[in-house]
Amino acid sequence: MKKCCVLLTLLLLCGCLPLQESAAKREEARMEADPQAEQWCFHYEQLDASLRPAYASLYAGMSAFEAQIVLEGVQEEDVETLFRSVIEDHPRLLYIGSSYRYRLYADGSMVLEPTYVYDEEQSIDIQQQIDEDCETILAEIPAGSEEERAAGLYAYVIEHAEYARNDRDQQMDGFFLNGKSVCAGYARAYQYLMQKAGFRCTTISGELREGTLSAASQDRSHAWNLVWMDDDWFYVDATSGDVVQYGPHTCYQYFKMSSQEASQLYETTFSLPQTADPSQSYFRRHHFYLTGYEEAILQEAIDAMKERGDHVLELRSDPGQSEALREALVADDRIFRLLARNGIDVDTLGCAQMEALGSLELYY
Repeated sequence: MKKCCVLLTLLLLCGCLPLQESAAKREEARMEADPQAEQWCFHYEQLDASLRPAYASLYAGMSAFEAQIVLEGVQEEDVETLFRSVIEDHPRLLYIGSSYRYRLYADGSMVLEPTYVYDEEQSIDIQQQIDEDCETILAEIPAGSEEERAAGLYAYVIEHAEYARNDRDQQMDGFFLNGKSVCAGYARAYQYLMQKAGFRCTTISGELREGTLSAASQDRSHAWNLVWMDDDWFYVDATSGDVVQYGPHTCYQYFKMSSQEASQLYETTFSLPQTADPSQSYFRRHHFYLTGYEEAILQEAIDAMKERGDHVLELRSDPGQSEALREALVADDRIFRLLARNGIDVDTLGCAQMEALGSLELYY
C-alpha cells in the first residue's frame, strides 16, 4: 500500500493621595542593592536609570492599593513602558487592570491612577489560594536538572490550561483559578511557578513575526518567557506549545529556545538577552536536530516519543528547511520503515511544520 504524509503548516495562535516618599525610596534601594535578592526584575534593569525611581514609586503604590500614585521625572511617552515593566516583573500584581489614567502637571510631575479589579482583601485571598496551589504543583514536579524541572512546569501549564478568552485571561489567576487563559496568562503563570522554583524568569511582550500566525487570528501581539537556566538565557512559549490541532500534546518546539531560534518567531521594541551557547537549546542538546534522513537521530526522537507516551515525532532543522526535511524523510517510505521496525505500523502520517523555526512534527 502506498504510504502518504498529510501536510499541515503549523501557525501560532495568539489583548491625589501621594505615595509616601520613604516607601518608594525603600523599594528603589532594595532593587538597586540586589535586584535578584527577593525577585529578579528584568524589566527594571532595562529601564534608563532616570526612570527607575518612578518604577519603584509605581510598584510601591500598586502594592499598597494607592488610588493615585505620584511619579517624578516621567515623560508622557514613557508611561506605557513604565506600567508594562512593573506588571511584567511582578505577576503578583494580578489585581491591576490593563487600563489606567494619568495627569501631567506643570512642575513635571505626574499622577497615575491604576484600575484595581480586586480589593485588597480579595487579592490576599486569591494570592493565598494561588500560593497553596503552587506548593502542591512544585511538590509534584520530580527533582532533576534545571532543564528537567523547567520542562516539568512547562508541561504542567500546558496540560492544565485551555486557551480561551475571559475577563481574567491576561493574569495568572485566570490559569490558577479557572484553567483558562491566553498568552499573557500562560506566560505569567509559568513565570510565577518558575520564580517559586528558584528560577529567574520574566514575561516578555511583543509581536509574532509575519508568517507565523494562523488564518483564524491575525492579532500579532503575544507574550512568552525569558528564563535563565543552565547558566544561559533561553526562551519558552507555553501558549504555542499547547497544541490542540493534532494530538493534542505538549509540543517541545517552543521550550528552551535559544535567542537565535526565538528571533525567528518574535519581535520586540527593546533588546533581549542573547544565548551564549545555542548548542544547549532543547532540540540541539537532545540531538533531535537534523538536516536529512539521519537514522540515529530519528531513532533517538522515536525513543523520546515513546517515553512521553504520545504519537508525535518532534524534529528540528534549520529555519526554512522543514519542508526539505519532510521530503527527505518520506522519500522511498524510509520513515515509515523505521517506524515499523519500532512497532509503529502506519500507512499515513500527519505533518505539521513551522518554516520560520525549522520545526517538523510527524504524527499518527
